[in-house]
This record gives sequence, C-alpha cells and structure tokens, in this order.
Amino acid sequence: MIDRLIEIIGREAAVFECFLELLEKQQEALVKNDLEALKNITSLQREKLVESQLLNKQREELVEEIKQVNLISGDLNVTRLLKLVDKDRADRLSRLKNSILALNDKINDVRNQNALLLNRSREYIHKTMEMLSRINHPESTYSRTGSQSRHEANVAMDRRA
Repeated sequence: MIDRLIEIIGREAAVFECFLELLEKQQEALVKNDLEALKNITSLQREKLVESQLLNKQREELVEEIKQVNLISGDLNVTRLLKLVDKDRADRLSRLKNSILALNDKINDVRNQNALLLNRSREYIHKTMEMLSRINHPESTYSRTGSQSRHEANVAMDRRA
C-alpha cells in the first residue's frame, strides 16, 4: 500500500509540474494578448485540475486504508508516515514532499503574477472605456477664475489594431 501511495504522490507531483508549465505559458499568452492560446491553456488547466482532484481522492482513500490496517488514529501526514516505512521509501517520500512544497510555492508565485497582469489589463480597459465615454459628453469644470468651463478630452485611437 505504501508503494501505491508513493506512486500516487509522484503522479500528483507530475501534475503540479505540468500545471506550473501551463501557468508560465498562460503568463506568456497574457503578455502577448493571445486570446486563442489563453483559451487553450485554460482548457488544459481545467483538465489538470480534474486529474489532480482524482489523484487527491485516491490518495485520501489509500491513507484511510493505511490508517485502518496499521491502527493509526488522527491525521497521517508524510512526516508521520516516514516513521512507519523503511529508509528507501522514507527517502522517496521525503523527496516527493519537498518537490511538491517547492512546486506549490512556484505555482503561487506565477498565479500571483498572472493575477497582477489580469488586473492591470482590466484597469487599462476601464480607463480606455472611461475616456471613450467622455468623447460625446464633456465634463464641466471650474477654471482658475471660478467660472465654469467645458473640459473636453482628446482621445486618439489606433484603428489598425
């Protein structure tokens, strides 16, 4: 059962690596404003998310089996599991644990960068829409002398894009 658990955790680590690669590709597509690539990458991310959820369920079920067979109460995490297995398995589990933790940190960093790119893009869109909406409806403002004047925004658009 332990070997099966190690195999499942290894497959989870591989899914996380693939997800990280997809996030990096997503970042490139965001910078290039490549909508088609973004759609494809998002679809692949969904597939990896489903795969990760299935592996997580399998791992949880197997951990429950191991707890029942070994009469373990409470949580069974990798640290506790390391005490139950031989040195070879403990080394493999330890490497997988460290790999998954490192991948998780990298995934969080890239996700945060992608969120920042998306938010900046939304801000630019909002500002552009705001400027466009003022073209036919200039705002009234007060001049230095206190009299009201009309403030009209000049907007230039590149229609070639």
